[in-house]
Amino acid sequence: MSNNLLLMFNKLSFLLTILITVSIARAQTEECGHEELNKCSLQVNRAAELNFAPKREELAELCPDLENGLRCIRSYTRRCMSLQKRQQFMKLYKGTEQIIRDLCIEGEFQNEFLKHSPCLQTVRSQHEKCAVKYQETMASVNMPKANHSHMHHEHHQHNDDVKKVCCSFREYLDCSEHVTRRTCGHETGTFIRGFLKKMSNTLEKDYCEEYYKEGVNQCPNIFSSAVSIGSISNVVKSLLLPILIVFVNMR
Repeated sequence: MSNNLLLMFNKLSFLLTILITVSIARAQTEECGHEELNKCSLQVNRAAELNFAPKREELAELCPDLENGLRCIRSYTRRCMSLQKRQQFMKLYKGTEQIIRDLCIEGEFQNEFLKHSPCLQTVRSQHEKCAVKYQETMASVNMPKANHSHMHHEHHQHNDDVKKVCCSFREYLDCSEHVTRRTCGHETGTFIRGFLKKMSNTLEKDYCEEYYKEGVNQCPNIFSSAVSIGSISNVVKSLLLPILIVFVNMR
């Protein structure tokens, strides 16, 4: 995959991980465990390792691998989620699925992506720095929790974890838009904003809106720390599997 496509798919991966955050049931069988998730991730990673130039022809070759990986994830949700959880997931997943469809079919969105792709490639490393804070938050959510049987405590802990993820995700989106506008200009920044908004609109409305409301914003303003992280050089290429695993392990 070109650096630009990897960047865009990483953003899709971010959304998928949050969808799993708010909807996945705890895995109870081997086929719903880490090994099965790894199979889905490998299908995506094989595409991510390609180093194509950002051309329409390479998109046509790459898209089947992306679509197979997403189908694998959909299959996982069918087998490993309750009907209610799956319905919630598919409601949120709709925007992400549409992004993949638009990216992989000749049309306005694909043309826009190919137009902005050269400059997006130049800011890839900055987007990776934006991702560091999010990864740290997901790691903290994944840390073993003390075993509390009190339902009120468990409910409070779940809400706290969702808030952490929502705020960290918003920080990542703001950071991504900022570094794009700064380097590539208003038009490319607007493209990225539209891309991110289309992905995350339902998520923000249904799960994160209470943390984002104007005048009662519960997310701390730590945007500057996200764009100034320069000491971390090894950012994980694919963010999908590790964070999916986080929420397989959540009760």
